Amino acid sequence: MTTVRVVIVFIVGILLIILALQNSSSTGDIKVFYRTYYGLSMAAIMLYAFAFGLIVAGFFWLVSEIKLRSELRRQKKDNEALLTELTTLRNMPLDMSSGKE
Repeated sequence: MTTVRVVIVFIVGILLIILALQNSSSTGDIKVFYRTYYGLSMAAIMLYAFAFGLIVAGFFWLVSEIKLRSELRRQKKDNEALLTELTTLRNMPLDMSSGKE
């Protein structure tokens, strides 16, 4: 699944570069957090938007990865505890009395 994502990001990046080259002569104004930037090329605007999207997606991926790793760590601890309990139960002596006295 990771390979598919990498390929998709690569294809989108290539398409962005092609689109930027076609619109390199166009300019526009952009307003970001109460600040206006005048005369930016469309290629730069698209590049910044793509980079911002990657950063936001990377942030959500990082949060998800941290949650998954903490869950994995907890599962490993539980697994070790269960293995210790199983080993203890296997080494317990069996009660040999089967009702005969």
